Amino acid sequence: MKIYKIFFVIFVFTVLVGCENNFVKNENKETTNQINQTEQTNNSTTQLEEEKQQTNLPTEGGQLILSMRMPKTLNPLINEDVTVDNILKLIFEPLFTIDSETLKPIPNIASSYSMSEDGKTAYINIRDDIYWHDGQKLTAKDVTFSLDTIKANPTSIYASVLNNVASYSNKGSQVIINYIEPYSFFMYNLCFPIIPSHYYKNNLDIESSQSLKPIGNGSFKFSSYRIANELILEKTTSFKGTPYINNIKVIITSDSQTDLYAFEKNIINSLTIDFSSWSNMNYKREKISTGINSNNFEYLGFNFDKDIFKNIELRKAVAYSIPKDEILKNIYLGNGVKTLTPINPKSFLAYKELDNFDYNVAKSIEALGKANLTKEMTNFKLLVNQENKERIETAELIQKRLSQIGFNITIVKKPFEEYKKDLETGNFDMFLAGIDFGTIPNLQSFLMSSGTGEGGINYQNFKDAKMDSLVGKLYNATSEEAFLKASIDIQQYFAEQLPVVGILFKDQILLTDYTIKGDKNPNIYNQYNNIEKWYIEQEVEN
Repeated sequence: MKIYKIFFVIFVFTVLVGCENNFVKNENKETTNQINQTEQTNNSTTQLEEEKQQTNLPTEGGQLILSMRMPKTLNPLINEDVTVDNILKLIFEPLFTIDSETLKPIPNIASSYSMSEDGKTAYINIRDDIYWHDGQKLTAKDVTFSLDTIKANPTSIYASVLNNVASYSNKGSQVIINYIEPYSFFMYNLCFPIIPSHYYKNNLDIESSQSLKPIGNGSFKFSSYRIANELILEKTTSFKGTPYINNIKVIITSDSQTDLYAFEKNIINSLTIDFSSWSNMNYKREKISTGINSNNFEYLGFNFDKDIFKNIELRKAVAYSIPKDEILKNIYLGNGVKTLTPINPKSFLAYKELDNFDYNVAKSIEALGKANLTKEMTNFKLLVNQENKERIETAELIQKRLSQIGFNITIVKKPFEEYKKDLETGNFDMFLAGIDFGTIPNLQSFLMSSGTGEGGINYQNFKDAKMDSLVGKLYNATSEEAFLKASIDIQQYFAEQLPVVGILFKDQILLTDYTIKGDKNPNIYNQYNNIEKWYIEQEVEN
């Protein structure tokens, strides 16, 4: 048996800063001149501040240039392309949206909602101050018509909206949705765009004239579309106000690499990408980047089919050896938030008092001692996909930190398809991976025993009856109070069992060029959220 000991030397540096006081003597005869000079300086400063304030005031006008793939349709509920969906969010508003800070669904076209005591029926009240771009009023019938449209198009981006839905109807200004069983995440599934029934009724075929001439209710309205060339949108007054930007031109591009090139060459003004693409770009970093809170979860997993990883003290030793702050700062350049569990720490569901297993060598050594392992038992292979630069750098840093307490870690880098096959077949000791949960964390497939089969994402093969029960309670909570309690319970049990070790949630990156000003507040649902507050800096004529 070998005992692991590490001695620490802490150096404390004290910086002494000296302050120097300067005294200036003024003669009486110079006082008047100095007062006059001060008044002139103050007047000049005031004028400069006023000019600066005027320069920073939002200005109306200008054209924003964006990109998307060539659409088959501009009906958001039939469309299947994500880039087209992003643009259509400028035209169509959703029933609910996601708060940028708390990641909580909030009413948008809906004015309020309530849930039945058994958690199976949602009552959603619709606002009475929203109008379509042709002047007709939005009603509850438009919401049920939108649900009908999704139901008839199972390949729609919004097909998951109807998960667990038994039936729906409208009565007056209220929409009633009945669920098969209690479903606490129902609000997340209500983040879908609403389309006008009077315009699209009997015209849902992509061959119809309405297919490429949308009528919506957003801050911008359809103006023209030239196939395979460009889409033009014009500003309009909606329930969110009137945008400063006059119009938006959307050019048709072939792929994401073309989008990157177009942004670097100032052909388009804005782009949303993941961190890996952002870190590899050639543009000057002085261009504006805004982080978007996301559910892109990076984590380290164990192979529970191997008995050694059922040792909780071993898992704790590994968890305390992952320098999350260093990974976030030096590898992801601060674009994210460190975590332990697959519940985003910025979410309203997060348990703020949770032990996140931050980097702690002493606790790691203590846990390794309790694990009661010989040195020969701490040789492990860490699987990572070779295309992901940040993940490889993370693996190398974890390898270094684990070696300091006696582990011998070999990093196995494989092309993604081979890497994925190894995950599916259990050909690993530990692995680094990432999951984009989207708006709803799919914890059933990730943490429950049922997620270990074909199509599941429980690659760690973690099976635990209590975890299964807690996840079930989370999804079937019948009130917000029960929902929050179930979320806390699952995070606490997660910290006890460590089915995986969460590292961080990566931000997505909204890029805009120098000319795009204003308060940018993108969210996980809509990268152009609050675009009515964006404005284009106009050139000042001399």
